[in-house]
Amino acid sequence: MGRFETLRIIDVQGDLVGEDPGLDPELYQHMYRNMVLARELDHRMLTLQRQGRIGTYAMLEGQEAVQIGSALAMQPNDFVFPSYREHGVLVTRGFPIEVLLTYWRGLPSAGWDMEKYRTGTITVPIASQLAHAVGYSYMSKLRGDSTVTAVYFGDGATSETDFHSGMNFAGVWKTPTVFICANNLYAISVPYEKQTASETIAQKADAYGFEGLRVDGMDPIAVYLATSLAVRRAREGKGPTLIEAMTYRYGGHGTADDHSLYRSAEEVEEWKTRDPIERLRRFLENRGEWDERSGEKVTMEITDSVKAAITAIEAEPLPDRNDAVRHGFNRIPEHTADQLNAMELAHGEPETKFTADELWVVGHDAVPGGPTESWTMAEAINSALHQAMEEDERVIVLGEDVGLVGGVFRVTEGLQKRFGEDRVIDTPLNESGIVGSAVGMAIAGARPVAEIQFEGFVYPAFDQIVSHLGRFRFRTHGKTSMPVVVRFPSGAGIGAHEHHCDSPEAYFVHAPGLVVVCPSTPTDAKGLLAAAIESDDPVIFLEPKVLYRAGREDVPTEHYTLPIGRARVRKEGSDLTLVTYGGMVPVALEAAARSGASVEVIDLRTLFPWDRETVLDSVAKTGRLLLVQEPQGSAGVAAEVAAVVAEKGMYDLKAPVVRVTGFDAPWPQFAIEKHTLIDADRVVLGIEEVLAG
Repeated sequence: MGRFETLRIIDVQGDLVGEDPGLDPELYQHMYRNMVLARELDHRMLTLQRQGRIGTYAMLEGQEAVQIGSALAMQPNDFVFPSYREHGVLVTRGFPIEVLLTYWRGLPSAGWDMEKYRTGTITVPIASQLAHAVGYSYMSKLRGDSTVTAVYFGDGATSETDFHSGMNFAGVWKTPTVFICANNLYAISVPYEKQTASETIAQKADAYGFEGLRVDGMDPIAVYLATSLAVRRAREGKGPTLIEAMTYRYGGHGTADDHSLYRSAEEVEEWKTRDPIERLRRFLENRGEWDERSGEKVTMEITDSVKAAITAIEAEPLPDRNDAVRHGFNRIPEHTADQLNAMELAHGEPETKFTADELWVVGHDAVPGGPTESWTMAEAINSALHQAMEEDERVIVLGEDVGLVGGVFRVTEGLQKRFGEDRVIDTPLNESGIVGSAVGMAIAGARPVAEIQFEGFVYPAFDQIVSHLGRFRFRTHGKTSMPVVVRFPSGAGIGAHEHHCDSPEAYFVHAPGLVVVCPSTPTDAKGLLAAAIESDDPVIFLEPKVLYRAGREDVPTEHYTLPIGRARVRKEGSDLTLVTYGGMVPVALEAAARSGASVEVIDLRTLFPWDRETVLDSVAKTGRLLLVQEPQGSAGVAAEVAAVVAEKGMYDLKAPVVRVTGFDAPWPQFAIEKHTLIDADRVVLGIEEVLAG
């Protein structure tokens, strides 16, 4: 086969184009049966959608050769990451039709067991699963097992950032990954030539340093052979392969799409002359191996299977209302249980009573005795990372510059020398790829700690964090945890350029499924990071950069954890409660000391789920509340605390709540940063305002 010449084994008449590949006749029969199965499943699903019995559905008719040919080339222990129309791949690999139907019916995916069925979940954000596949493959390679990972996507996905990050990370890491692009010439209505200027998608592999193949995607035998070659190369340690399968989907993008608006009937009919099922049937006829009853039998089987599955699903009552909150976290935050109970009360339903094992239990806040050393926050974080990697080989550290130089703030200094380049990874400069591959690593059983170099660089990874990191446990009905820590320096005060002084915590506090932590002392930083790494829930760990080397304190040298979700009272007081976190804690303490009032200073430490009990108890004691945060005030952490106090502790207040926050404007350039920074003078005025209220 020439360079990006389209591999074809049989033509539209079922005749061999070249030499007979010599495959087992049983494989051809299996191939035919599964293509008929996939098509009949597609037809039945379309009927169910038109009847209103399932939701919007993504059809696959015409793409059966890509899906079945590739699926049959993989071993049972290989792992696949689908997009959202790989029904043929899934059922060929033994995925239960009833579980697939459950998803398309819009019910919780209680049966979607990724480890059992060796498949990722359906992925809606386009191309984002490529990085997951690469992260999973990385762990397979690191462990030395023979697993190959295949990831499916369409031609439109090649325009996405995550196509680049997935391909680039795979090429750099030489992972055993097979990228399978079903090029059906349209991304909904946008034709191929408006997606890319390259002649082929296969040639894009050149830029990433690995093989690209182009195959006739209406020829299941050609797809099988191309995938077999790619899988064999991956298993032999020769790295990834990109397969571009030229195919065509007869229907629209989904059941809500009218494809007649952008494709002619003549074009569709011309492609139907290349139909993969008819092509393979003719091939079998030419060989004298065609069994007319085979196709009829499969049609009957799949019709009966789908009918039985949908009947069984429809006969089951809908899950209780509490199912909607049970699987967002390893344990349910208490306030989330309260939200559920309020909804149940409003609808006259019995109140759900959760057991102690089901609820988020916040432990006692105790620092161990024993030897200590005088450390900065940066040194304390480094100690936590060292100890976590020593104690658990599943802990992987990855990010830009984290290895050789130890990060731009030297927080990861010495880790790569101690644990090697395979566990302390200097990644390509791509934040979406860093977090996306960490997601894949976690699916493979690792406990990744992903570093984002500066807080303002986390935004390219926002899709991976919000769409996947925070949702996988819920998406899999609690079967798949995401023990990933995304840590980054945060906040202002160091006189840096734009994007180096942001405070993005409110975005992540609002996103479902994430835990958000922000320590303010070396002791807390070490203990909370250790707890975050051990957590089965994903943690966003913000490190106030202004405090990295602002001072030292005696920190226990042995391993310890501090409870996530527990605030700490930094200073007792009786006149006023001041709630803050991160880099504002020292400022608040200075202001409290200068004010002359008896100010109780509470350091939240965990921003979600935050310690409501400690704050409300303090407000009940003092009757006044001041909230201090560095970033803009609208819809921030301070606003959330104020709202809860107003809701739960209004009658304890003797004066209006006051917030001292940054401006609702972009952070200024460093030469005038001081105009925006909250200092002790500003906090003292806030204290006086509350006391005067």
